[in-house]
Amino acid sequence: MNPRQLPQEVDEAIEWLALERSGSMNEEQRRRFQHWLDASPANRQACDDLRQRLDQMLGGLPQASQQMLSLAGSSRRHLLRGALVIAGIGAGGWWLQRSGMLPPGHNDLRSGLAERRRFELEDGSSLVLNARSRLRLAFDEKLRLLELREGALNVKVASDPQRPLLVRTAFGEIRALGTQFSVSLHDAAAHVWVQESQVRLQALDGTTSTLAAGQGASLASAGILPLDARHAGEGRWQEGILEVHDRPLEDILDFLRPYQRGLLSCSRKAAALRVSGIFPLDDTAQALRSLEETLPVRIERHFGWWTRVDLR
Repeated sequence: MNPRQLPQEVDEAIEWLALERSGSMNEEQRRRFQHWLDASPANRQACDDLRQRLDQMLGGLPQASQQMLSLAGSSRRHLLRGALVIAGIGAGGWWLQRSGMLPPGHNDLRSGLAERRRFELEDGSSLVLNARSRLRLAFDEKLRLLELREGALNVKVASDPQRPLLVRTAFGEIRALGTQFSVSLHDAAAHVWVQESQVRLQALDGTTSTLAAGQGASLASAGILPLDARHAGEGRWQEGILEVHDRPLEDILDFLRPYQRGLLSCSRKAAALRVSGIFPLDDTAQALRSLEETLPVRIERHFGWWTRVDLR
């Protein structure tokens, strides 16, 4: 998963706080920092929120990692900047607002790190959010709208002939036809898998398609593309498992990131390795051990918050 561009005020706050906490900020830099804080309420808010999240994160680090961060100068600044990036955008490079640093709206439903949450909606539908997911509800007398902003959902739809249920994503829309289905957001597409009955897809270019139980499709800029039926197990995350068949390792790490504290990265060569298997989502340490036992990779852990997968 490629990091997305941070809002400007957050990117600048990261640099200022890394310099401030490195112990090497001089008086001129301190005056410039104060001027930057006073220039915009958004600057001060981003800085205050980052300070709070950084303190919370560093407070949970092992003692050895805290000692590493007690170094002075450029090494400390470099490590602090990495920690601030994680504090600001969360593992996987999500937008600051999407990772929870900004407060959700009144109609937002969300889940946290390694948390799957079940919701009973007012129409009788049941909804499960995958870890680190967020959506906005917009129900009225004509439409039941779920706007998926981050992560993945699985919904079992209650019948209501007067109000169709629609899941909207940045890549298109999914209309329920009395059904159960899952939708997951990825960098360049939304993946849809149907467990019961049917759904109707509409891509941004106007292309439409109907999926039946057991079928999956990708909503992307290129339109609607069918997904290999062998990958239907990827929609079973609500059961706490990840089932994959012949997928690149980087894709498996994408599925694990919402359950893994800190940064989970992978070298380019290791990312291309093909993987098949069933992995526990609620025990990422075990999932990573399984990958290490079955693939020519090693798992490296740094500072208590950075896990990297590389070739042996």
